Amino acid sequence: MILQDQSKLLSYLGLFPFVLMTAVLWINPTWAEKILEIFIIYSTLIFVFLTGTWWGFAQENNKTLLPSIFFFFLPFLIILTIMLFSNQFREFFSVPYEMAAILLGLLISYESGHIYEKNFLNLDKDYLEMRFYLTFGVRICHLLMIAFIFTYT
Repeated sequence: MILQDQSKLLSYLGLFPFVLMTAVLWINPTWAEKILEIFIIYSTLIFVFLTGTWWGFAQENNKTLLPSIFFFFLPFLIILTIMLFSNQFREFFSVPYEMAAILLGLLISYESGHIYEKNFLNLDKDYLEMRFYLTFGVRICHLLMIAFIFTYT
């Protein structure tokens, strides 16, 4: 298998846990809170990994590294803001809605990262097409997780 095929395979395998956790949650909501927590942790780790690749692409293309650094911290800033906000208004902001807000923040992070990747990094057309499909799958999984929270709480 050539290197490009291996990287595509690994990229799509990275989508598998998103799809698996989403499907398991909807099929058997018994462990909903744990699955949601694992999903959020996995999603954050994957996004942080992506920012590292953007750093490499930016460096390779002699572009500024500041957007990559910003995107690295974006999910953490969003989660921190949500945690601080939810502590201030605890009586209005329950744990499931806090999780939904974090998932929405991660969704926004992926979406803005995809826009950055597409418009500012001068990447290969095949890579951008693959990233579109992967981001689309991740986007759907996040939306389904948010829908689950509002359906079952």
